[in-house]
Amino acid sequence: MPHLLKIMSFIAVFLCLLSQPALAKVKIAPEIIRILTVAAKKDNGANLDLVADMAISANPTAKKAIQGLVQDLKAKYKAKPVSVATATSLPKKKTAEVVPAKYGYFDMAGWDGEAEVSYLRSSGNTQQSSLGLGGKMERNTDRFHHLVTSFFDYNRNSGITDKRQFGLSYKLDYDFSETIYMTGLVGYENDKYGAFNERITTSYGLGYPVISNETYSWKMEAGPSILLTKESANEAYKKSVNAFANSLFKWVINDRSKLTNNTIIYFGNKSVFESKTALKIKINGDLSSKFSYEILYDSDAPLDRKKTDTITRIGLMYDF
Repeated sequence: MPHLLKIMSFIAVFLCLLSQPALAKVKIAPEIIRILTVAAKKDNGANLDLVADMAISANPTAKKAIQGLVQDLKAKYKAKPVSVATATSLPKKKTAEVVPAKYGYFDMAGWDGEAEVSYLRSSGNTQQSSLGLGGKMERNTDRFHHLVTSFFDYNRNSGITDKRQFGLSYKLDYDFSETIYMTGLVGYENDKYGAFNERITTSYGLGYPVISNETYSWKMEAGPSILLTKESANEAYKKSVNAFANSLFKWVINDRSKLTNNTIIYFGNKSVFESKTALKIKINGDLSSKFSYEILYDSDAPLDRKKTDTITRIGLMYDF
């Protein structure tokens, strides 16, 4: 607000100065000369033409004098002009932070990430131990957006292991424009006690941001995909050519909590449905709590295994 008041005060003084009778005699007031000089020096003179156009519009009789002064300032400070028409038509800058050019691809300073851990242990009538680990790393440049995710889940109940799964994936998006982008993904999952033993997923398609503002974000993606699935450890991989549709939704509830949902459907030779909903609540600084619920469905699960799995996670998350 103080900055806004300064700008309003500056404009008011500026217009008053331009309306003085002295300018009617085709003379430029010293204050206006100083303002144009500052505009020529600041930001390599990017706003010099804009300030000059304001001066000329307020006092057309001083047009030639102001234009002559502007040309002298451009020659002296080598300003790069931006006209009023150009300034009003410049595209809006993206709010997402991008990685400076000085950071290499493998420079960790160019990546943002989060690590999640959950642990459960009970004794007495029921003896159970459960461990969950998860991680995400993200890197945004001008047009490229990289996302690496990983997870590990383990559960042992009454001395018997009934869950052991892990996975790793890499997703790359490339912005063609503000309204369409290209997306590609490759991932690996291992689930000894689930609907399949191993799976390699590759997909390629186009994405469209349906909603994009400070509160809500919703993207839709679609394209072809290939699934290589090994239903049991002793079998070979089976190839399935499919199409996929992906929905990515984010709701920033307030500055401390965020709700996300990622839902993807593979359909064709194989039908697979995955939905992951998560609520993240900041505790303090970089530490947050996370509650998530997942639904995994595979139509071709072996007869001795269920087609649908659900996973509930409650853990702590650290942003870095």
